[in-house]
Amino acid sequence: MKKRIFIFSFFLPLLFFISTGIVCAAEIRTEEMAPDLEMRSVIQSVDVYAYPGEGGEAKQIRGKMLSKARERIFKGVKKYLDSRTKIAGINLKYEIIKNRAGRFVDILKVENHGADNKGRCHARIQGEVKYRLKGLTCGDDRLRAVLMKHAAPLTVDVWTDKREYGEGEHVKIFFKGNKGFYGKVVKTGVRGKVFQLLPNNYRQISFFKGGKIYTIPDEGDRFDLEVHPPFGVERIIVYASDLPLSLRNMKTVAKGIYAYRGKESSLGKSVRKSISIPGDGTAEFCESVWKIKKVF
Repeated sequence: MKKRIFIFSFFLPLLFFISTGIVCAAEIRTEEMAPDLEMRSVIQSVDVYAYPGEGGEAKQIRGKMLSKARERIFKGVKKYLDSRTKIAGINLKYEIIKNRAGRFVDILKVENHGADNKGRCHARIQGEVKYRLKGLTCGDDRLRAVLMKHAAPLTVDVWTDKREYGEGEHVKIFFKGNKGFYGKVVKTGVRGKVFQLLPNNYRQISFFKGGKIYTIPDEGDRFDLEVHPPFGVERIIVYASDLPLSLRNMKTVAKGIYAYRGKESSLGKSVRKSISIPGDGTAEFCESVWKIKKVF
């Protein structure tokens, strides 16, 4: 019998029990399932300029530049979405979502570049516009069929072989995108601890082909996801984009898995900020969430 190791025993109560081998369930549900939650957005970077005399104080100039950036990003993203929601004769309707401040654009980062050769203040500003698809529910088979077309907005399904697990059972995670994407797969435990399962130290894959089902754990991984206390609801999240995502504020704990030094909410924003967008280009972003329950 293989020796089992508590890989997180020195850090926190176990969320999953990790063993040295990979154990497959006797019956695995590999058919594709819609996620419990999808958060869609488009991220864009723009260069904005302002003459020092336009706004007076530095704070006012910054505010003016942010206002210009929000206006340009909103218009650019709307144009992008209009072109991406017409698929094989079907017009997907969408709704742009306001943030808590009542704005349509979340500013992710601001890079100040000082004055240009014309004496203008120059900043490169990256913003995100979130949206939802209207008319069909997330679990509607018609919507999933349309969204899994390559021409549709970036869509990633994530699911497991079942919904509830008892102590000692093994979790198998599956995910698939409608087109190629760069991604991270993380798990938020019952107590809020966040672990990145993929990429990991031993399975460095970060780009995933469209239409292909990927599995965790799989060949190359050195861990197995065995259920262990504490019991309750856990979240499996896939962060996906059509541009690369970098590693943010992670530390290796054991068997190649990374632990995030923060909360899930801050990780989502950090991943978005890590995207490097050339010129006035755009990046599609999709966050898909699947919930499982660990029971006694």
